[in-house]
Amino acid sequence: MVIDMHCDALLKLWEDRSKTFDDDDLHISYSKWVESPVKVQCFAIFVPPEINEDYFNAALEMVDLFHEKIVNPYDNIKWVQSKEDIETLKPHEKGAMLTLEGCHVVGEDLHKLRTLLRLGIKAVGLTWNNTNAVSGTCVEEPEKGLTAFGKEVVQVLNEYKVYTDCSHLSPAGIDDVLKYADYPMFSHSNAKSTYAHDRNVSDEHLRQFFNKKAPVGLTFVPYFTAEGDEVTIDDLVKHLDHLYELGGQDSIAFGSDFDGISKTIKQLEHIGDYDNLIQKVSEHYSSEDVHKFSYDNFVRHLD
Repeated sequence: MVIDMHCDALLKLWEDRSKTFDDDDLHISYSKWVESPVKVQCFAIFVPPEINEDYFNAALEMVDLFHEKIVNPYDNIKWVQSKEDIETLKPHEKGAMLTLEGCHVVGEDLHKLRTLLRLGIKAVGLTWNNTNAVSGTCVEEPEKGLTAFGKEVVQVLNEYKVYTDCSHLSPAGIDDVLKYADYPMFSHSNAKSTYAHDRNVSDEHLRQFFNKKAPVGLTFVPYFTAEGDEVTIDDLVKHLDHLYELGGQDSIAFGSDFDGISKTIKQLEHIGDYDNLIQKVSEHYSSEDVHKFSYDNFVRHLD
């Protein structure tokens, strides 16, 4: 059983309302998902910051699409909001979970944040690639950590026992999250010392996450993984190996970013290819470790 901590299928369904969840051009579609080992898929609400629309309303539209296009049409797709929900899924059932990527959708309004949390969001990415009222990002200068409002946001996430997602966050922001968050995570980020990209995570921060047994979701974004036009599963496993050597056996997880990327890793081109990754990882790690990576390291901290 696998849990994938991040995808952008909701964005694709929102951008083109004529799409269904079984459109073949989706990396994660119904037919591909049911044939894959992925038991639970996290669906991110991501509102592109450049749109000329009300961000919060767009986020609510994506919540509606989550139910109307992903959950309600299929008897075997269940909306999950807790560890118990996941553990009680029947063998033929899949779990769909809501997350948020980017707090620009709430502006400086904690009422909006609480509304989204009450709608079932279980992980909140504080930023995308745009500075907002919460924090700066890993791709912008000068580097900015959490604002006073950002610290309030983290406190609310603690109260709701929701993951504070540091993917896209500035290093200074990560330092602040480690100080204030009860449930830190990286939903989709790789190791900076394996491949030096701004979106990847330093060994210093990785070790601090491992000390907390906080999830670190390796992502399938090829240009966060290795240089070159043809990135392979072996390249991705190098990141996993590095995290393991640093002591990350109780933190390593997966966050594909499927449907949020235009290029893919060879033989890891959609959710149905997860078997190829799990088979490769199983060649080098015990079944106990593989279970931790694919499932337990995310579920462990859920309420």
